[in-house]
Amino acid sequence: MRAGRVVESGPVARLWAAPRHEWTRRLLDSQRAAPQHEASRDDRQPVLEVRDLTAVHDRKHTVLRVPHLALRPGECLAVVGRSGGGKTTLARCLAGLHRDHDGEILLDGTPLPRSLRHRRRDQLAAVQYVFQDARAAFDEHRPVLPQVARTAVRLRDAGERAAADEASATLDRLGLPAELAHRRPGELSGGELQRAALARALLAHPRVLVCDEITSGLDTVTRRTILDLLAALVRDRDDLALVLITHDLDAAAVAHRIAVLEAGEIVEQGPSRRILTEPRHPFTVSLTETIAHLDTYTRA
Repeated sequence: MRAGRVVESGPVARLWAAPRHEWTRRLLDSQRAAPQHEASRDDRQPVLEVRDLTAVHDRKHTVLRVPHLALRPGECLAVVGRSGGGKTTLARCLAGLHRDHDGEILLDGTPLPRSLRHRRRDQLAAVQYVFQDARAAFDEHRPVLPQVARTAVRLRDAGERAAADEASATLDRLGLPAELAHRRPGELSGGELQRAALARALLAHPRVLVCDEITSGLDTVTRRTILDLLAALVRDRDDLALVLITHDLDAAAVAHRIAVLEAGEIVEQGPSRRILTEPRHPFTVSLTETIAHLDTYTRA
């Protein structure tokens, strides 16, 4: 479907092998896009470090154990695993949204308060969180632009005019022109709102950007566009580190490193190329085999 119309239909094998409509070809090309494996620099001091983290739900059920995890500037770390494996809990701990945990989360070597409420303004700005449901993260009654600009005013003491100008420029750079930025959230698509959510987080000038399943509800073309934007952000800003929470190994392929979570435990981590092509843990092997089986099925 494209713009509310069925533009092509037919057997899966035929659509996969010989799509006739341009939109179908774009969808498949984005699905087949080559992963971006780049070498990460491990000679830099971590901007964010996790030590002996244990998180619980309802004050009694342990759902996450992370002995150690480090994230360096200019690096993208993908955290992958099945639903309920602890990925979002880890992300929320990093951002101060899940305070029911023990251990330490350090920013530039300094422990961060567990709760968002106890973090200083500079610490709030340093670690920014982009939610999976971008629509729920915006006030539906106000235009997008002032909501994005508010971050610079609240966390960096920017003036209203300067914040609006920076917000407009950032949104435009991320592919959301002024015409759309002045609309209310309900008038934008899911992909457009994710660009706005990214822009809002970037206006804090963060050191760490935590993206929680932000491509899971998007079509393959929009998903690839968002992933390319994230890769470009890390590539162009060597002071920025990215944590990409995802269950999608195709999305994880843009990362420098991958950490695999299963039942609240990191069972494997390492360079993305090695994890994707030579997995060592049985759970990681099962993830890669699932992708291979799906690919074989669609081509059959």
